[in-house]
Amino acid sequence: MPGGKAKKYRALLLCCGHMDRGDDGIGPLCASALQERKIPARTLQGETSELLEAWQQAEAVIVVDAITSGEVPPGTLIRIDSADAAFQPEAARCSTHGLGLAQAVKLGRVLKCLPETLILMGLEAASFEWASTLSPPVAAGMPLLLDAIELEWKRLTIIAPRARHQQA
Repeated sequence: MPGGKAKKYRALLLCCGHMDRGDDGIGPLCASALQERKIPARTLQGETSELLEAWQQAEAVIVVDAITSGEVPPGTLIRIDSADAAFQPEAARCSTHGLGLAQAVKLGRVLKCLPETLILMGLEAASFEWASTLSPPVAAGMPLLLDAIELEWKRLTIIAPRARHQQA
């Protein structure tokens, strides 16, 4: 761990985006819905500096955002895990952030300050128009995304620590 500083949290859930930019509202909408499920989620704009700062606080981080890969239909659930050999979030443009997740990952790699586990979850986006709501395919995919995030959160916060304890 850089600087030997202990992590404050086992896991963090960071939901990025802007409510007034169409499908970019995925993050804030997820944060609100997850709070109703008693899952703590932070809403961020998705800027590089705020992501890097948040990552320093946790061993595991889930980042939720609108994704534009151009490889799947809008509304498709996407999950990218830093443990996968093919982990390249820079291949998918996330949301409307000029300098955001892809740049934070690149910088985090160079500075050796990525969290132990980093998972990107989101839906393939269709529209980022100002003053618009979610596109129909993204709105239809929201329940699946919320369920997937909840399962991932439980895996990181409930199942994984228990399994570690049993192995000790």
